[in-house]
Amino acid sequence: MSRSLPEETPLVVVPLLPDDPSARRALRGQSGHGLVRLDGLPIVPTTTTVRFAATPRHLLVLFSAEAEPPLLVKASAGGPVFRDECVGLFLAEPDRAAYLEIVTNPRGAVYGAHVLNPDDSRETWRMTRGAVPGLEVRVDGDPGDRPPSEWARWRCLLRLPWRSLPPGEPPPRGEVRRGNATRIARGATTRHEALAPTGRVSPADFHVPSRFARLLFERPG
Repeated sequence: MSRSLPEETPLVVVPLLPDDPSARRALRGQSGHGLVRLDGLPIVPTTTTVRFAATPRHLLVLFSAEAEPPLLVKASAGGPVFRDECVGLFLAEPDRAAYLEIVTNPRGAVYGAHVLNPDDSRETWRMTRGAVPGLEVRVDGDPGDRPPSEWARWRCLLRLPWRSLPPGEPPPRGEVRRGNATRIARGATTRHEALAPTGRVSPADFHVPSRFARLLFERPG
């Protein structure tokens, strides 16, 4: 790793809410968690935030990104979306070495993969591409009358059914799961950002499950 990171990864409290409408309202009301550089240093001012909420049926994740057009937006669904301007979500199974990867670009194209990576290494990992059943993606940006490649800011809401996520059921109150939220800014400049920095800068690498954030599911108040 290029920089010493804290032993403990970030702890993010995810509110447990009764239904999807209230969860969406809660998402909009949150201040958001700022993404940082992969070496752990902050980005000033913050360019990307992520918000989480959970209901009995879904996990909701909202990204908000400041951008520097022209943005690279070429891939279609299932293609190399990770080569575009994009945001990413990683959700681990209980052993945290196996995880789901979801990547979305400003056009709303999605790339999905299931990864087994016990060594934190691309040399030994096993990856299977595949869609996430029931996933809903909503993307919008500004200026709203311009194509995504010209957006100066954009937002992406992911709505994922628990049945399609490891371990296939919603978390009880107080449970901690592992995951990460990421962004690759590909506009006038290129930048790799993460909620939980991996320390791997050159080459940039998000696939370090031992560094995933801790997601604590709790009822608000």
